[in-house]
This record gives sequence, structure tokens and C-alpha cells, in this order.
Amino acid sequence: MNGYQKKVHEVLSSKKLIVARNQVNSILKNLQKKFKYYRLSLYTFSMASLIEIMLSGNFKEEYITGIKEEIENLSMTYRNLYGQCSMYLEKMSGVSVETNVLKGLGTASKALGKFIGSIPVVKEGPVDEFLQDSGSHIRESADDIEQSTIEAFAEISNPETHVFIEKMEDMIQIYNHTGQICFDDRKIYLIAG
Repeated sequence: MNGYQKKVHEVLSSKKLIVARNQVNSILKNLQKKFKYYRLSLYTFSMASLIEIMLSGNFKEEYITGIKEEIENLSMTYRNLYGQCSMYLEKMSGVSVETNVLKGLGTASKALGKFIGSIPVVKEGPVDEFLQDSGSHIRESADDIEQSTIEAFAEISNPETHVFIEKMEDMIQIYNHTGQICFDDRKIYLIAG
């Protein structure tokens, strides 16, 4: 986990003044790969911790709580680093050359359409409306490019450790708060405190 954290921090610390769209895609793929392995290592650590509790037979509340809190802290670190990378990708995508060119063309086309629409003789024709509509569509394309980068990265936002945390909470309830367990002929119920 620490190795992948370091690799992600290296990507975040790299400064680029001019960024092309293919560089943004390269950075996205690089971060996705690092985060997938980072998430896998965090998931594996969480599963190993749960198995350690079960195999050791140490079901004391303090012991389980300590491990559970460690996993929660590691998961929070993952989410914080993910948030920083998401903002970094959003910034990179927003300053890419192609995106800025599209935004500039969209704005220029819209402004030219308004200008042509203000000319008394020409405003009768569809040219001004066409340019304004085209400008709006080009601008939307630039925004879509930025959004697609963020959406592609969002797939790995959750470290998926909640399953292990919930099982540890159940163990604390079962082994340390037996007065809060009820059952009938079909099910066992854990009463939340």
C-alpha cells in the first residue's frame, strides 16, 4: 500500500505547463492502474486482518476495534488521495490544449454569430443562429471531454473495505455484547447500541 501511495504522490507532484489530451489520457490510465493495485493491496490487508482475528481467537473488543480503526484510517487515506488525484485530473483535463482550443472555438463561434446577428441586412439569414448553435455544441464537447475523464476515474473511488469493517463490528457485538443478541427459531438478531 505504501509503495502505491508513493507512486501516486509522484504523479501528483509532477508539474506540466502544456498538456495535450493524449497526455491526460496517459495520466488517467497510469493513475487508474496504480489505484487498482493500491485498492487491491488495501482489500487484501483488510481481509488478512479479519482472518487474523478469526484464527487467533482473540475476540476482545479492544483488539478488534484497534484493527478496525486501522483499516478505517487506511481507507480514509485512500479516499483522500483519490480526491487529490481526481482534482488533479480535472485540472489537467481543463487545461489541455485540445479542450481549450474547443472552448475558444465555441466561444468565438458564438460571439461571431451574435455579431453577425446584429448586422441589420444579414440578420435575416440563418448564419448567425447556425454559428451560435455550433459554438454552443463545440463548447459542450469540450465540457464532455473534461467530464468523461473524471467519470472514468470515478470507478475506483471506493476502497471496498466496508465489508470487513462491518464483519468486525458484528464480531464485537457477538463476542462482547451478548446481552444485545436476540434470536427466534429462524434468525439471530444483533441489536444496535
